[in-house]
Amino acid sequence: MSGSDDFEKVEDQDKDGKKEVEDNTFVGNAEVEIDAQKAREFHERRRKYIVGIASAGVFIALTIISAQISISITPTVAFTLQFLVTNICCLLLGKKWGTLTVFLYILLGLFGLPIFSAGGGGFAYVLKPSFGFLIGMMLGGFVGSWFREKTGKNSFVIFLFASLIDMVIMHALGVAYGAGILYGYMRASTAIWDFLMMMLIPFIPIDIVKCVIGALICPKLSKYSKL
Repeated sequence: MSGSDDFEKVEDQDKDGKKEVEDNTFVGNAEVEIDAQKAREFHERRRKYIVGIASAGVFIALTIISAQISISITPTVAFTLQFLVTNICCLLLGKKWGTLTVFLYILLGLFGLPIFSAGGGGFAYVLKPSFGFLIGMMLGGFVGSWFREKTGKNSFVIFLFASLIDMVIMHALGVAYGAGILYGYMRASTAIWDFLMMMLIPFIPIDIVKCVIGALICPKLSKYSKL
């Protein structure tokens, strides 16, 4: 074998070595990028989880307070600010965290904490005609926030429409549940008009105003929402 052949062989080995080093470097950099991406995704999930838990706690506290604020419009009819708070909660936190927040509030009340309207609580609360409105707030909030997320817009009109969806579902479930308890379980003989005046009609204009307030507030607060 000549000297030139030996030189060419060494040169080829050097090239192969450099190529192998470059390949290993490329693979190593790719693995580092994948690990960094996974770390960022993990950090983002953990951040959203922490923010979600903290936000849920704040809104549960606000819902408890709002349930205790009773405003009389007639000697026999009074309303609270619960719907205003739960609607804003679901629209800002989204269908996942917002619905979970309202669900946890209901669960805490059913386990005995006196956090429902007028200091009510305990599992027996499910037999009250008004309990259906709590279920309606949760399910209505889910559908309303789903609609808002589906549009992907944060305008007043979208928030107002989502709030009205929430309100309609809340009233539909609340009235249906109340009728079932009052007429089915309690066997009451209350006239239909009196029942509607007690459960629905006086609250519609008030809740529409709450929807408007929520639609005015949410676009300003949505830019701070991290969920």
